[in-house]
Amino acid sequence: MLRANRPQENAASSDMYVQRSPLPHDDALRRRLRGLAVIILIALFLLLARAWHLQVMDGDYYLRLSEQNRLRRLQIKSLRGKVLDRHRRVLADNRAAYSLMAVPEDLPPADVLHTLLQKLDIEAELKALPALTTAAAFTPVLIQRDLSRDRVAYFAEHRMDFPGLFLEVEPLRSYPYGTLAAHLLGYLGEINEAQLQHSGNEDYQPGDLVGQYGLERMYETILRGTHGVRQVEVDTFGRETQAIAERPSIPGVNLILTLDLHLQQLVEYLLEEHTGAIVALDPRNGQILALASNPTFDPNTFATHLSEATWTALATNPRHPLSNRAIQGQYPPGSVFKIITALAALEEGVITPRTTVCCGGNYVYGSRTYRDWKRGGHGCVDLYQALVQSCDVFFYHVGQELGVDRIARYARAFGLGRATGFAPGAEKDGLIPSSEWKRQARGQPWYGGETLSVAIGQGYTLTTPLQVATLLATLANGGTLYQPYVVLQQESVDGTVLKQTAPQVVRQLNVRSEHIARVQQGLWGVVHDPKGTGKAARHEHIAIAGKTGTAQVVRLPKHVDARKFQEQLPEHQRDHAWFAAFAPVEAPRIVVVVMIENAGKGGSRFAELAKTIIDAHLLGLQMTAGRPDTAMLRSLTD
Repeated sequence: MLRANRPQENAASSDMYVQRSPLPHDDALRRRLRGLAVIILIALFLLLARAWHLQVMDGDYYLRLSEQNRLRRLQIKSLRGKVLDRHRRVLADNRAAYSLMAVPEDLPPADVLHTLLQKLDIEAELKALPALTTAAAFTPVLIQRDLSRDRVAYFAEHRMDFPGLFLEVEPLRSYPYGTLAAHLLGYLGEINEAQLQHSGNEDYQPGDLVGQYGLERMYETILRGTHGVRQVEVDTFGRETQAIAERPSIPGVNLILTLDLHLQQLVEYLLEEHTGAIVALDPRNGQILALASNPTFDPNTFATHLSEATWTALATNPRHPLSNRAIQGQYPPGSVFKIITALAALEEGVITPRTTVCCGGNYVYGSRTYRDWKRGGHGCVDLYQALVQSCDVFFYHVGQELGVDRIARYARAFGLGRATGFAPGAEKDGLIPSSEWKRQARGQPWYGGETLSVAIGQGYTLTTPLQVATLLATLANGGTLYQPYVVLQQESVDGTVLKQTAPQVVRQLNVRSEHIARVQQGLWGVVHDPKGTGKAARHEHIAIAGKTGTAQVVRLPKHVDARKFQEQLPEHQRDHAWFAAFAPVEAPRIVVVVMIENAGKGGSRFAELAKTIIDAHLLGLQMTAGRPDTAMLRSLTD
């Protein structure tokens, strides 16, 4: 029974091992698995390739980026060179100040940053924020300079609330005497885009303060010094954790000026109620002893942050406080120019010292009558009396004989009609007219009547106070024209003299000494002769020579009283007043030129100012808190 059934069992069991054909959904699953494996392999390959590219190909770049995130390269501002007077009294110095800086990469969103800065009460500086979007990620950007103590204390106390912001100590310019010599010293301002582009290889950055005016601008490259670098490590909040390396800054060069602080203080004290300029220089070498222009400004205003409102007020002020009238103001020289006419006439043989002209108060040329400043005239005068009394009619006659071209030649020989070279790019040239000039500038011929106006310093003639000072200095020293200068020497911070300025002779005039002496004698008479127009400058112990001048702004109508006419005019149309002097006559050591705008009267009114300045320089004057000693000043002006 068992054997009979075994074949059937074997047949049944064999059916269990029969292979079945695969189902359709199994093939689909396998294809998906293979596709997934391929995708995984490709992704892995791409990840490996990207990792290789980042670490091998771009490894240096990301290493630098990482280092910048961890390490910061901070600039150490150099100390700007000091400016000192001839006795080493400081006129421009430095002071420490806190500035708020930002690292763009570490800053929060703009709206959050805006709120943070409002907490520091510097909303006025939010216009600086757009610069953060264009700056390099880890390059510090200036937000505000010279924070107050309260703001610094608040920031330090809440440091963690201001990510991306930090304080930097930097030296800022300080002018201890405020407005004193402001037009000469100049001021600093933030570097602009044009200056950045022209700075070349010099290490300037946006926000840097650079000289924008005066000596600060002229000597920018040596005053600024060389900035240093400090490399520090920071944490994730941008806070400094340790210093890595440092290259110290190099201070700028100090400038020692020819200026005398006390004389400058006196000059500005005498000028403060007037609009105009005063220049004092040494005729023996061209050194400027004092140079002032009024109205003036405080350069400390520019040393931190100049608001737009403050700048607009200065720039639009009708009295032009930013203009240096001593070198940029161009005025008819008036009767001071008669010095040129007199010398030219003597040299050309047109007159002798004994030549006499009779003045009846007017001079007829063609169909026009030219008036003398004095009604009724001066009578018959020679050269000496013509200078002493400033007789217009005498010089009308001499000017007609000379002609404009010979007058122009002598005027230019004395340095008029072109910049003195004292402040390249900042000075005005003035104007000395000639027949050729008028043909080129106006396309017209020269008329003889115009020469009469030029002969007494009117018409087209224009000069600056500094040019008139060089004219007087050249006359005083016997005919040597020096280029005026104000920087005596340059010194390193340890006092080593790096450069000394030597007097520079522009030219030696080919003028006879006896003719110069004759004119000098006439200028001595202006002050000491009973008929002199500058008697107010007479000094008991010092022989002073000088020349008064009145420069017309508008023409005087016929048949009117000049004094009453001036009083009726608006202030800006009144005459300018000049007084130019040198002393002592026997061995001149100082030249003083006073020019007062729209004074309405001649220079005789201001001869006393020149006398006071000469006395202070030659005999000494004590100053207290920037003011002359009252008793001594009263004794000088009595």
